[in-house]
Amino acid sequence: MPSVPELRDVATAMSCVPIVLPWQTSGVAELIDHVRPAGNVHDRASRATLLARIAAILDQPLLDPMDAEQASLAAVLLVPGEALEARVASAAGIVDRHGLLGGVVPASFVATKAISHGLVSDGAARPSRWSFDMGRLLGDAALPGYTAFSHADAALAGRLLLARGPVRIKDVCGKAGLGQQVVRTAEHLDTALASENAADLAEFGIVLEENLIDVVTYSVGVVQLGHQSIGYWGTQTLTTDHKGREVYGGTDLHVVRGGFAELAALDLPDRLAQAIRCAAIFDAAAHAAYPDILLTRRNYDVIEGSDAAGTRRIGVLEQSWRVGGASGAEVAAFEAFGAEPDTMQVRCSTVEVYDMVTPPIGATVYYRGVDPVVGAMTKYAMRYA
Repeated sequence: MPSVPELRDVATAMSCVPIVLPWQTSGVAELIDHVRPAGNVHDRASRATLLARIAAILDQPLLDPMDAEQASLAAVLLVPGEALEARVASAAGIVDRHGLLGGVVPASFVATKAISHGLVSDGAARPSRWSFDMGRLLGDAALPGYTAFSHADAALAGRLLLARGPVRIKDVCGKAGLGQQVVRTAEHLDTALASENAADLAEFGIVLEENLIDVVTYSVGVVQLGHQSIGYWGTQTLTTDHKGREVYGGTDLHVVRGGFAELAALDLPDRLAQAIRCAAIFDAAAHAAYPDILLTRRNYDVIEGSDAAGTRRIGVLEQSWRVGGASGAEVAAFEAFGAEPDTMQVRCSTVEVYDMVTPPIGATVYYRGVDPVVGAMTKYAMRYA
């Protein structure tokens, strides 16, 4: 297993550069799960637009959605809504990168925030496929924190972290910044943990990490689509939903042809270079700790903020190995590179607003309407430069 220093050296040089894939498909299709159907109206509308644009980029037909059984009988590029467990991917006939836009993991927890931290002790509760190497290999690429799979381990981890300052408790499956709370005392910690179901803790885990303030969240990623590969860094924005909560509001991406190596070669401010370095280390650590993963869409949220002592810190918060909020901007970049062979960098954004607004001229509208669950919403992607 590579050491942390070795990972730092290879993180930007691993297989993230453009690759040639055996591209012999009959089309592009959404992979559906009958047990867990697609989400809200705006999610389904956005996905339909995204798949249509992906099919156009690849000059492939857009096929009807398929379940795993149907997909196993066809040669298609499948786009699932979540990272797939290996058994599901196998049932769908996915054997290598050319059949997937997203990720395949050996166990469901590997696709969640759970792997962003190590356990509080070697004897802590954990799933059978847990890798101790991940936390060791991450080093300072993640914030100080722990993942716990029992109340006792979470309570111990929380108390250790409270000695440094406030602690953020996170639902490992939470999205768009939801499912999180900050505790400042042991009593508050115990109250928060008391609401956690023991069976859910044992299956999914919970993350406790150092809380930062005055934060900026970066997105760093690599996406492989057809014979092309892009790498990007960007910043996320927050917006307010109809319940008054601060949630994901979009991402502004600076995109290059290539991958982590090309990103690392950019002349960027130190904080951005550090964010890219942290994402590359996380990516390399995940491949080393879980060598069976198969990833064609990799996005890492990296936070910069001040800890309780006022020190600025940078670390990976979580990974997204599925099409997500930034995918509209990623697709816009692929479209730009396809239309302009000499263009090496572009800037593209996604925007999500909880209101009915008129997108700018030239924007690709992913959704504009009233979702029965979340209310009025507008989502679009835009190329700016």
